[in-house]
Amino acid sequence: MRKTGWERLLKAAVEKHMALPSLFGTSDCYLIPDDAVAAVTGKTMFGTAARRYKTPAGAGKQLRKRGFATVEDAFRSKFTEIAPALAQRGDIGVVERDGQISGGVFTQIGFMTRDETKVIFLNPADVKTAFRVE
Repeated sequence: MRKTGWERLLKAAVEKHMALPSLFGTSDCYLIPDDAVAAVTGKTMFGTAARRYKTPAGAGKQLRKRGFATVEDAFRSKFTEIAPALAQRGDIGVVERDGQISGGVFTQIGFMTRDETKVIFLNPADVKTAFRVE
């Protein structure tokens, strides 16, 4: 069940990440969808401990500690997989770019994720796997 006012909270999460630099543990391909999940449901996916890392190695360690190889595996453990074409604003997903899996969130203007330097918005058709957030 989506919480009351989730639309406003999701907009704030999107704006927050648009203003932040691309840094592990600050704004990255896990924290963007995790903040979106918190906006929609009121809870992060795996609690605050999962958000404590500053490097790619630290991010990987947090995933492995919970039994996951990728953010896609982590998302799948919490949410129902859906066809990307059925995803709505506030749902999360992953894209594969240059052999790397990156998480993001469906927004009004596209699928929001990060590259090495900035937030990017991709065509939802580019999303590999989507997950219904409720």
